[in-house]
Formats: sequence, C-alpha cells, structure tokens
Amino acid sequence: MQILLLVAPALAIILTGFVAVRARIVDDAITGWLITFAYKICLPALMITIVSDAKFSELLNWGFWLSFGGATLIVVGLVLVAGRGWLGHDRGTLTIAAFAAAMTNAGFVALPVLHHVFGAKGVPPAAIANLIIAAAMFPLALVLMELARGGDDGERRSVAGIAWQVISSPMVWSTLLGFGLAAGQVELPHVVDDFLLALGQGLTPAALFAVGASIKLGDLVHDAGRLAVLATLKLVVLPAIALGFAVLLDLAPIWAIGATICAAVPTAKNIVVLADQFGKGKTIASMAISATTLLSIGTLTLWFLLLAQLYPLAFTDLGS
Repeated sequence: MQILLLVAPALAIILTGFVAVRARIVDDAITGWLITFAYKICLPALMITIVSDAKFSELLNWGFWLSFGGATLIVVGLVLVAGRGWLGHDRGTLTIAAFAAAMTNAGFVALPVLHHVFGAKGVPPAAIANLIIAAAMFPLALVLMELARGGDDGERRSVAGIAWQVISSPMVWSTLLGFGLAAGQVELPHVVDDFLLALGQGLTPAALFAVGASIKLGDLVHDAGRLAVLATLKLVVLPAIALGFAVLLDLAPIWAIGATICAAVPTAKNIVVLADQFGKGKTIASMAISATTLLSIGTLTLWFLLLAQLYPLAFTDLGS
C-alpha cells in the first residue's frame, strides 16, 4: 500500500491531464506550452542543480549504462531483425517501429516520477538515461533513417548537423553541464542553486500533465495487433531486460530501480518528430506514444510493486 501511495500522485497527474482535455476543462493547445516550459526551462534547471551535486564517480556507473543502454539496443535489434513485413514494409517504417519500441521518455516521465518518489537520489539514473537516449539512441536513429532513405544524398544531414541537434537539446547540454560541474567539484552559489531547484520543481506537474493531455484515443483503435506488440515490447520486455542486466551486474538498488523504471516509461515523443522529418512511420509512432502512455499508468505501478519486493530497503521511510 505504501508503494501505491508513493507512485499514485505522479501517475494521477498524467490521468488528470488526459481527463482535463477530454472534459474540455482546458484547451488541448495548453499541451504545447507546457511541454516547452517543462522541456526548455524546468528540466535543464533540475538537471544542472541535482547532477552537479552528485558524486562524479556515481555518474560514471557503467553497470547502469550497460543495463539501460544494452536493453535498449537489444529491443531495437530485435524489431529490426524480426519485425520486417508485419511491423514495417520498408526500412524507414521498420526503423521508426524499432525505436518506438525502445526509445524511452526518460526526460518527461521517468525523471519526474523518480524525482517524486526518491527525491534527489532518483535524478542521476534518469539523467544518464536521458543522455543515452538523446546523445546515443537518437543519433543512431537518425543515421539508420538516413541509410534507409538510400541515394537521396541531397537531403542527407551532415555529421555536424546531427551533432548540433544532439548537443543543443536541453536534456543533453544541461546534463553535460551538470556532469562538468560534478567532475570539477564546483559548488553553485546557494542563491543560484535555490533558483534552479525552484524552477525544477515545476517539471513534475508540467511534464506529466502535458503527457496525459497529449494522449489521443483515436490512435488506439487502429492496427491493434501491431500496437499490442509494440506496447508489450516497450512496457514489459524492455524493462525486464534492463532489470535482468541490473541483477546480473549487481547494481545498487537505486540504480537497478532507475534502470528498470527508465525503461518502463512510455515511448519518447521525439520519435514522432523523427517520423515526420523523414516521412515514414508517423502513424505507428503516434499510436505507440498514445498506447504506451495510457497503458503505462498501470504497468509502471506493477513495476514499482515488483521492485519494492526485490529492493525493499530502497523504499524504506520514503514519504515519511
């Protein structure tokens, strides 16, 4: 019961956003503004202040990098190898399907949820997951989509263009800045730290409300078979693999929990941006985001209950 009480408020914010838009309490146009505020202001502020306060040696937790990153690559590879034909009839659409099943919304769901449940110690795992997704998985997706496009060299992005898109992401530059401050053991002035922390507190309500508000029920009634497979891969298989790696590598509880929850959150929204940019797989990307977001309200609760059984001490005295 304690675990449910800890997790329920964060997940209830997602549900509140969904209901508020459907009941016309707020206009769905609010979603874009909330996303911009959370992504460009709140998220960088929280990342800088909390990551910079962490021990640099903890941030270089290679077991976590292998657990979360390895699980993500396995699911991408699984879809690319086994999904041809029934998940996508061309390489571009298949690539979008693969990343829809594996690219996780660490910044907008895992980070606020882990921060809500565990406080500051829940942020470093989400920060690294953000870095893996934004600085490794997204560029990999770009490269694979460029290769799938084939001979149209005139539209291909340069390496510098891809690198700039990655570095300019608020998730990436703020995490790297936090890493740099932690490595140099630089302490922010209290007034700056308090300012950033105050802004960062807005991430949980803004991001989770926007995530719920953006769910489109119309996306859930098309192509139920493929949608069920993608949702199962994203919400069940991916976190199970991450947890398996975490157990094998004997990660500390908070890092094992972080790897699992970061893998168990919905599909990242930037997969739709990628699909729209290349004109491939936009429908399947939108469906995956809506389905995994709605279903994750239940599956995340189940993952937290399982993790509380495996790592009870990590949840001791939380919320007290």
